[in-house]
Amino acid sequence: MAEACMMDILSLPQEDLKKVLPKASTRSLAKLVVAYPRAVGKTFLEVLQQCMSAPTFAFIEEEMDGMRLPSYVEIRSAESELMKIIRDENLEERFFSSPPAKSLPR
Repeated sequence: MAEACMMDILSLPQEDLKKVLPKASTRSLAKLVVAYPRAVGKTFLEVLQQCMSAPTFAFIEEEMDGMRLPSYVEIRSAESELMKIIRDENLEERFFSSPPAKSLPR
Protein backbone atom coordinates (compact mmCIF):
# COMPACT_ATOMS: atom_id res chain seq x y z
CA MET A 1 0.00 0.00 0.00
CA ALA A 2 1.20 3.53 -0.73
CA GLU A 3 2.14 5.79 2.13
CA ALA A 4 -1.02 7.01 3.85
CA CYS A 5 -1.59 10.51 5.16
CA MET A 6 -3.54 11.88 8.09
CA MET A 7 -6.74 12.21 6.05
CA ASP A 8 -6.55 8.50 5.22
CA ILE A 9 -6.17 7.72 8.91
CA LEU A 10 -9.16 9.92 9.75
CA SER A 11 -11.26 7.96 7.27
CA LEU A 12 -11.22 5.01 9.70
CA PRO A 13 -14.46 4.44 11.60
CA GLN A 14 -14.46 5.85 15.13
CA GLU A 15 -14.45 2.36 16.65
CA ASP A 16 -11.21 1.59 14.83
CA LEU A 17 -9.70 4.88 15.99
CA LYS A 18 -10.58 3.84 19.55
CA LYS A 19 -8.42 0.73 19.04
CA VAL A 20 -5.52 2.54 17.41
CA LEU A 21 -5.10 5.85 19.23
CA PRO A 22 -4.52 4.50 22.76
CA LYS A 23 -1.63 2.40 21.43
CA ALA A 24 0.21 5.43 20.03
CA SER A 25 2.64 7.46 22.09
CA THR A 26 1.13 10.46 23.82
CA ARG A 27 3.74 12.74 22.29
CA SER A 28 2.91 11.58 18.76
CA LEU A 29 -0.79 12.14 19.39
CA ALA A 30 -0.10 15.61 20.78
CA LYS A 31 2.07 16.46 17.75
CA LEU A 32 -0.68 15.47 15.34
CA VAL A 33 -3.34 17.46 17.18
CA VAL A 34 -1.05 20.52 17.24
CA ALA A 35 -0.09 20.07 13.58
CA TYR A 36 -3.68 19.65 12.38
CA PRO A 37 -5.80 21.51 14.98
CA ARG A 38 -9.02 21.71 12.98
CA ALA A 39 -8.77 18.56 10.89
CA VAL A 40 -7.48 16.17 13.56
CA GLY A 41 -7.77 17.94 16.88
CA LYS A 42 -11.48 17.68 17.53
CA THR A 43 -11.80 14.10 16.27
CA PHE A 44 -8.75 12.77 18.11
CA LEU A 45 -9.56 14.55 21.36
CA GLU A 46 -13.15 13.26 21.34
CA VAL A 47 -11.97 9.69 20.74
CA LEU A 48 -9.13 9.92 23.25
CA GLN A 49 -11.40 11.27 25.96
CA GLN A 50 -13.64 8.22 25.52
CA CYS A 51 -10.93 5.57 25.56
CA MET A 52 -8.14 6.89 27.80
CA SER A 53 -7.88 7.45 31.50
CA ALA A 54 -8.36 11.00 32.76
CA PRO A 55 -4.68 11.34 33.81
CA THR A 56 -3.43 10.18 30.40
CA PHE A 57 -5.79 12.56 28.62
CA ALA A 58 -4.64 15.40 30.91
CA PHE A 59 -1.01 14.54 30.06
CA ILE A 60 -1.76 14.83 26.34
CA GLU A 61 -3.40 18.21 26.92
CA GLU A 62 -0.34 19.39 28.88
CA GLU A 63 1.95 18.20 26.09
CA MET A 64 -0.09 20.15 23.54
CA ASP A 65 -0.10 23.32 25.65
CA GLY A 66 3.68 23.50 25.81
CA MET A 67 4.47 22.17 22.35
CA ARG A 68 5.87 24.17 19.48
CA LEU A 69 4.56 23.51 15.99
CA PRO A 70 6.04 20.13 14.98
CA SER A 71 8.36 19.93 11.99
CA TYR A 72 7.38 18.09 8.82
CA VAL A 73 9.63 15.19 9.83
CA GLU A 74 8.01 14.99 13.27
CA ILE A 75 4.52 15.02 11.74
CA ARG A 76 5.37 12.28 9.23
CA SER A 77 6.98 10.24 12.00
CA ALA A 78 3.81 10.50 14.12
CA GLU A 79 1.67 9.54 11.11
CA SER A 80 3.98 6.58 10.44
CA GLU A 81 3.60 5.43 14.04
CA LEU A 82 -0.18 5.42 13.63
CA MET A 83 0.08 3.60 10.31
CA LYS A 84 2.24 0.89 11.88
CA ILE A 85 -0.41 0.38 14.56
CA ILE A 86 -3.14 0.29 11.90
CA ARG A 87 -1.19 -2.35 9.96
CA ASP A 88 -0.54 -4.35 13.14
CA GLU A 89 -4.29 -4.30 13.85
CA ASN A 90 -5.07 -5.32 10.23
CA LEU A 91 -7.26 -2.25 9.72
CA GLU A 92 -5.75 -0.97 6.46
CA GLU A 93 -8.56 -2.42 4.37
CA ARG A 94 -11.01 -0.15 6.19
CA PHE A 95 -9.71 3.00 4.57
CA PHE A 96 -12.26 4.47 2.21
CA SER A 97 -12.15 2.92 -1.24
CA SER A 98 -10.45 5.95 -2.75
CA PRO A 99 -6.73 5.55 -3.37
CA PRO A 100 -4.56 6.75 -0.47
CA ALA A 101 -2.86 10.11 -0.65
CA LYS A 102 0.61 10.10 -2.13
CA SER A 103 3.55 12.29 -1.25
CA LEU A 104 4.50 14.88 -3.83
CA PRO A 105 7.96 14.55 -5.37
CA ARG A 106 10.50 16.87 -3.82
